[in-house]
Amino acid sequence: MQNDNLSMYDELRQMKSDYEHLKAGVDRQTIINSQLMEAVFRNNAGVLDSNRKTTLAGVGAAVLVTLAASYLRGLDMSLAGMIAGFYVLVLIGYVCIYRRLGKIENGTDDVLSTVVRLRKFKRDYMVVNIASWVLVAGLMCFMLPAIHDTFRIPARGVAAVAVMCVALLAGVGIQYFVDRRVLRACDDMIDHLKDRS
Repeated sequence: MQNDNLSMYDELRQMKSDYEHLKAGVDRQTIINSQLMEAVFRNNAGVLDSNRKTTLAGVGAAVLVTLAASYLRGLDMSLAGMIAGFYVLVLIGYVCIYRRLGKIENGTDDVLSTVVRLRKFKRDYMVVNIASWVLVAGLMCFMLPAIHDTFRIPARGVAAVAVMCVALLAGVGIQYFVDRRVLRACDDMIDHLKDRS
């Protein structure tokens, strides 16, 4: 009887030791997973921050380049004003949506309000981009004939229009990949916050 009690006591002690060992392993894994998720969240927040900085700097530079090129090349100032006005509208749109988003940090705000802000940002980001591409299409209707007419030799005018169309297509492609990256970062952060709650 006493041997049975000792054997049961040894088994319980062994089970307790195994349990503590397993619990320590699970705790280590949880800490590692949490650190990985935090790193992913910081990277995605970095994507949004770098997009904000590059977009604002790029659009601001585009306004200056447009005005300088129109002055140097002799492009009609009303057309240059329309192009600069387009860039200013895009700049205002991006400033507004990023200001509404605010700073995104994991753990500093409640999960629900952060998810709501990210969803609104995602929707507003798509609206600003769609509106800007509609404005680009309308602007091109005015711009391509004006570019063609600035050249005295028609072949050069056609070449300038072709270069402009290629630049537009390149811009569409680049913007598509940038937008996809930003929207994917938003989705990843929203998923991370949902998993955390």
